[in-house]
Amino acid sequence: MKRSFRTTVLAVATSGLTVVGSSACSPEDVVDAVSADDSDWRGEDALMGQLEYLAPGEFVIDGQAFFVSEETRYAGGLNVCPAEDGLDDVGFGLVECDLESFEAAARGDVPVHVKAEAELGDDDELVAVSVTEYDSATPYDSGATGAPEAAPGEGTGGGADVRVAGELEYVSPGEYSVNGTAFHVAEDTVIHAGIYACADGVQDPDTGVVACDFDEFDATLSNGATILAEVEVVDGIATSITEYEVEMY
Repeated sequence: MKRSFRTTVLAVATSGLTVVGSSACSPEDVVDAVSADDSDWRGEDALMGQLEYLAPGEFVIDGQAFFVSEETRYAGGLNVCPAEDGLDDVGFGLVECDLESFEAAARGDVPVHVKAEAELGDDDELVAVSVTEYDSATPYDSGATGAPEAAPGEGTGGGADVRVAGELEYVSPGEYSVNGTAFHVAEDTVIHAGIYACADGVQDPDTGVVACDFDEFDATLSNGATILAEVEVVDGIATSITEYEVEMY
């Protein structure tokens, strides 16, 4: 399944870092310039999302390319430079890391979510000052650029905390994400499909929907099928997953 250019992150901690392995930063020399506007790419305006690898020393977050330099600081702790107690209380990385580890992780199969604080270089290229991994299940309350906006649930008591729609990304068995919002599937999650997942399922004569078994749905997604779905999430758990065709949205 293709990766999305969407997701989220957080700022690198400047103190209390746990050093694991090499902390040296040795990116390749920057050759090409990346154009950017005059925005302040720090704090609430930092780039946040899934880290995509472009070339040595060059990445993309949410469609915005940027470089790293020898002064760029890196912090991991989850999927990059993993360590016990590698995240702070809100899911941000605390482990001092290095460029090579982030490049390897960005080219791997497991999505890596980061916050990149950046500034314009001498040639107006965007250069990261810090790159910090974060847990994608962390609430998106930082206000940073690229953080997905959650649609409020309808009603009260048992309503959806978050409603998201888009392409499902497979993280692990029973764990998916949509547009950077990660969630788990529970035993009581209601799954309605019938397009690509459970394509041979039987429609309910009253509602016309096709109830889909989790194992079949999970297997279809893990095998690389592109599945679009609307998902209602409460406390990180999907209460319902409804597959749809692109014409719906």
